[in-house]
Amino acid sequence: MAALSIRYEGPRATITLTQPEVRNAFSDEVIAEITAAFTEVGARADVRAVVLAAEGPAFCAGANLNWMRRMADYTRDENVADAAKLAEMLRVIYECP
Repeated sequence: MAALSIRYEGPRATITLTQPEVRNAFSDEVIAEITAAFTEVGARADVRAVVLAAEGPAFCAGANLNWMRRMADYTRDENVADAAKLAEMLRVIYECP
């Protein structure tokens, strides 16, 4: 199941987090999808504005608890790689034209 959707309306792209059952919490999958979504919309010349939205009662509750439980067993190198993916997502959002 996709963690988000992208809708284009004229010059506006809306990226919507679509996992209200977990309050749109981040996981490695969500981070990868957000990174890809912002890369996609940022590459389109017809997009002039990007709206980041969410379904349900919470925009984003932080980290998904199941993901955090899995991360507890990560090695140091796996934690560093995971943190790099989050940093990359934030960079892609920040640099989105």
